[in-house]
Amino acid sequence: MMSIRVRFTLVYNLILLVTLTVFSVALYNIQAINTLQTLKSALTKSSDEVAINLIPLVLLYPPSLGPNLNESNPRLFEYLSNTLEIKSLREREIVRVLDASGNLVAAPFGLADEGLPISKEGMEQLQNGNAWWETANVGVNLLVLNRPIIVDNQLYLILQVARPLTERDQSLHALRNTLITADLIVLGVASIIGWVLSGYVLRPIKRITQTAQQI
Repeated sequence: MMSIRVRFTLVYNLILLVTLTVFSVALYNIQAINTLQTLKSALTKSSDEVAINLIPLVLLYPPSLGPNLNESNPRLFEYLSNTLEIKSLREREIVRVLDASGNLVAAPFGLADEGLPISKEGMEQLQNGNAWWETANVGVNLLVLNRPIIVDNQLYLILQVARPLTERDQSLHALRNTLITADLIVLGVASIIGWVLSGYVLRPIKRITQTAQQI
């Protein structure tokens, strides 16, 4: 039959395990949400800069009139704008400009690039004039902001701005491993302390029990 000391230690460890699990899950989720919001804020800001410095020029020159390029080729950003915001994009984000059908219209490297994938639900939201967030895998996981460019109440262009999720995923993976390791260490140390304390607390009861048995 399980002794009182063992039961006391198990209950103590179970309560501690539940507490540590709830704390770790909450901390992990808070970190995941905060890092995602930070990425979204950065992408939104970058898309605003592109919309101001690049999209008006894309609208000014339809795809068939792109300077120095054939009709079927997407235009290079450098041919459209030399602003600092556009020059620094390749160091910060992945940017594409698509037409309403999802075909590439403008990109940093022309034909070497393709538009980032958009889900069917995303295309429906863009057709309705709503921005759309989604993740895409093109060798690496990307967080993609798709923004509609509306002309005469119709979707005319799609602006895509994306950042890799690699650094965020690695950070969350490291945090998860750290929390698991820390929880196991704390639980192990607490088990030893709980066993010792339960023995100290239950010692008088043990003595009374032994005395009663002798009588």
